[in-house]
Amino acid sequence: MLWILLALLGAVTNAAYFIIVKKYITAIDPGILTGIGFTLGGCLLFAVSALRGFPVTGPEFFPAVAITVILNILGLSLIFRALSSSDLSLSVPMLSFTPAILIGTSYVILHEAPSLFGIFGICIIVSGSYVLNISEGHEHFLDPVWSMMRNRGSWFMLIVAFLFAISINFDKIAMLNSDPFFGMALTVLCIGITFLFISVYSPAVRTKRYADLPEHPPTETEIQGLPTRAFNVMQFAGLSLLIGLFIAIEGASVNVAYTLQIVPYVIAIKRLSIIFMVLYGTIVFSEGNLGKRVLGATIMVAGAIIILLFA
Repeated sequence: MLWILLALLGAVTNAAYFIIVKKYITAIDPGILTGIGFTLGGCLLFAVSALRGFPVTGPEFFPAVAITVILNILGLSLIFRALSSSDLSLSVPMLSFTPAILIGTSYVILHEAPSLFGIFGICIIVSGSYVLNISEGHEHFLDPVWSMMRNRGSWFMLIVAFLFAISINFDKIAMLNSDPFFGMALTVLCIGITFLFISVYSPAVRTKRYADLPEHPPTETEIQGLPTRAFNVMQFAGLSLLIGLFIAIEGASVNVAYTLQIVPYVIAIKRLSIIFMVLYGTIVFSEGNLGKRVLGATIMVAGAIIILLFA
């Protein structure tokens, strides 16, 4: 059952990354933070791969990396928009639909199919996200559906779930055509460099960066009225290193798990990261409805147990 421990490690580190982004998204440009963090994570994975010896890549390696990089950049961009406009505990649970969608995409792309018990466990995990959207004001069974449809962050995350359900298959193809470290290293590094480029050269980012500065040289009074920087260089470097470490551990652990189990099961367990994010968002950000959200998290754990014992 080593693959379960590896998938759980990926879940914990994945949750830690998103919690950092949510916590500091108003103070630091998430594109820059992600760009530096992913670049560092890619370098760490390359270092591990170098110690093990760089693998010989197969013919499908570079096309698979290119596809998953593009899909992940689109997905992460939507995640940043969702986290900036929606509760962490309402938007992130939409990612639990990824393993359900993977049942189809993994069968088509990788020819991997879960058992009937496995499908049942995956569906139980997905149903937990439905419970997470039930609040005290809901009177009818379909009320959470209308809540999700009205929540822009939930829509963004649902699109991300579809994108990730495709990209994850190409992550495994890249791994099968290299090794668990080299393929993920190149993917993570390309994502990081792309976000750095976008953040540095995007006109929108430059406009936002200097929006609070006066057109003329600031006076002493104007300087005192400008917002104080929330982070110094050392704090920013610390967060970036932490993200890089989380990304490297997540990528390596999940890729090694792919060598031991089919993709839908690994990602179903990894999506338990939602539990950590929901509880963090509920307790730290005071997002409310603790009882319902704990129930939803419990249902998701039940689905994981079904996969563990019967799939």
